[in-house]
Amino acid sequence: MKKAVLLKNLLIKKFLSISICFFMVLAALSVTSPISARASYVDTNLNTFIHDADPTPEGVIGQDMQLTVRIGYNGKNGLYNPKSDHINNVRVRLSQDQNLINTNGIVPSANRTNPYDPDDEAEESEAYNEGYQAGAARAYNASLGLTYPVDGGVYPLEINSSTMTQEKNLGTLKKGEYVEVTFNVHLRSDIKAGYYGVPVSIFYDVPENPSGDHGSLNRAEFINICVLEQGEITDPASTEKESAFVVGENQVTPAASYPSQMAYTVNFRNQTNRTLYDVKVHMENALDPTKEFQNTAYSKASASKQFPFEISQSNYDQTFEAVTPEEIISPAYVLNIKRNAASGYYPIIYTVTYKRTPDATLQSKETHTFFVNINNPSMNDTEPDSTREFNANDRTKARLVVGSYHTEPEAVYAGQPFKLFVEIENASTNINASNILLTVESEKVDNSNVFSTENGSNSTVINALNAGEAKEVSWTMIAGAGVNPRAYAITINEKFDSPEFKNAEEKVTLDIEVKQIPRLSCTGYDIMPQSVTVGNESNVMFNINNTGKVILYNVTVAFDADSIQSTSAYVGNIKPGESGTVDAMITGTSPTMDDGTIRVTISYEDINGETSTQEETINLYVTEDIPEEFERVYPEEDNVKASPLDSFKLPGAILAGVLGAAATILFIRKKKKEKEQKQDTDETI
Repeated sequence: MKKAVLLKNLLIKKFLSISICFFMVLAALSVTSPISARASYVDTNLNTFIHDADPTPEGVIGQDMQLTVRIGYNGKNGLYNPKSDHINNVRVRLSQDQNLINTNGIVPSANRTNPYDPDDEAEESEAYNEGYQAGAARAYNASLGLTYPVDGGVYPLEINSSTMTQEKNLGTLKKGEYVEVTFNVHLRSDIKAGYYGVPVSIFYDVPENPSGDHGSLNRAEFINICVLEQGEITDPASTEKESAFVVGENQVTPAASYPSQMAYTVNFRNQTNRTLYDVKVHMENALDPTKEFQNTAYSKASASKQFPFEISQSNYDQTFEAVTPEEIISPAYVLNIKRNAASGYYPIIYTVTYKRTPDATLQSKETHTFFVNINNPSMNDTEPDSTREFNANDRTKARLVVGSYHTEPEAVYAGQPFKLFVEIENASTNINASNILLTVESEKVDNSNVFSTENGSNSTVINALNAGEAKEVSWTMIAGAGVNPRAYAITINEKFDSPEFKNAEEKVTLDIEVKQIPRLSCTGYDIMPQSVTVGNESNVMFNINNTGKVILYNVTVAFDADSIQSTSAYVGNIKPGESGTVDAMITGTSPTMDDGTIRVTISYEDINGETSTQEETINLYVTEDIPEEFERVYPEEDNVKASPLDSFKLPGAILAGVLGAAATILFIRKKKKEKEQKQDTDETI
């Protein structure tokens, strides 16, 4: 047995020696030989946090590009799922690990302990073991110089300070939440076109939990980019990826007449150069809002121009296991036409999802529109004459929508002016709009407008908007000073002309959040006594009045001066129109050397937790401590028959000062005694 073990160890050492020599030869060749930029597409199924964007980021050899990746985890797929519902302090940057970005093919060790309990989580444990074995094999082959960590590629990006110092801070990331981040990079000029793997690092903190690792961790995982030759595109600055499928090629628009059923197919051709997996075609039960319904006859007022088919199934999804390049799939449908469907062409939406690899955890998604033609004689009307009442449904018109809007400043406060910017977009594909009159209308509170325009004019005009065109308009407005803090509506009334429809009217509504500035005042100051000796206390009481429209949260009052011991008192939350009481004991620490001003700092938070402060002042004098023999002037007993002060022959002014100090001491002692008695009573209760 010992001989067998020795022989086995000898063989292992021999093999390792040969492997190291082989690796050194390859390393030397990589230094002396020109770069062989062999591209590689990375299988990212073992990734936990870093995922390919859709579409795959594309760039041109030797040019700048934007590298977009998706960040997130679902708690199931990948090797390093944290055992928590969220991770904190998430930061993402391009990996700076030289073992991952050099061309020597060395990767860190894949040896890890399986974090899953094989009995309780067999599926996750099995997935981990599978990933571990693949990672271990890849790391072992890389250690021999036989392969690059991403199956034989080179690092495609120029390495410089600006590339490697870009960091995206995402804060807290919940399980199942995915965020896209983008890096600005430059592609090397000495590589070939193809797919490349790029390592990305994620740094994160896992909250303490009973079933897994916690603390600050980091991982490096690969994503894919596509590098194009400069001659492959006409405009190198634009590399937008086309959809994977082409819809309706060489097809005649399907047609049917009510009450017959409509039986038709839709052709989807895979125009990519790769096989797509788990392809699912989903028919939406609403029309494409960017496409216009087109009448083929004059419709009755009761005719519907919405989705034209009866929905008799929960869904009409059709799935295809795999679709090879240039293959055409043709989902088939047999649908009942609605009894009140108008005659015309309907834009039906189809959503297609698919995976780029058989076991991918992420799905790509794209939408397409396919028209169908329906004829319903029962919903057709005769051609209108001059005496017939005008029906708005008989004419097509442009569709004006709000593309986006914002305010400057971003936060709108009551009583303060702001500027509202609105982007008006003509969402029609082939209908222009002209003579566009836009009028803003404010929500009312107690019959008064919340918002008013600064110059009194609430209308503006756009001369024309072509199909698909957008223009920005603005109004300078002010929110009413007395409104409560919340969101209020602003309605934009649109009146415009289309070639077939004059004086069309539409309206859109925007929500504007109005905030109130917190306001407070202090009243009822009561300082007893107003002068204390060193080491003694004074009781300070006053009211904090909330005179604004918002709640003051976590109100705290701090007292500070050179002559006192700094202290604070917690008041709590104060609602609008209510008051909070401050009751604090202030201890003198040294004689007052100024006018006796005590700084009072009132701090409070708003609903978002942002802290504000307000400064106030009070006056309190601190004097030297009274000698013990002076305290005997007024003993604590109520009935004093004689005073030892009679034996002192002091001037009147000094005597008055001594008496005042003694009275102060007695008051403080009495106050402290009452406070202690009250505490004892409260504890007994």
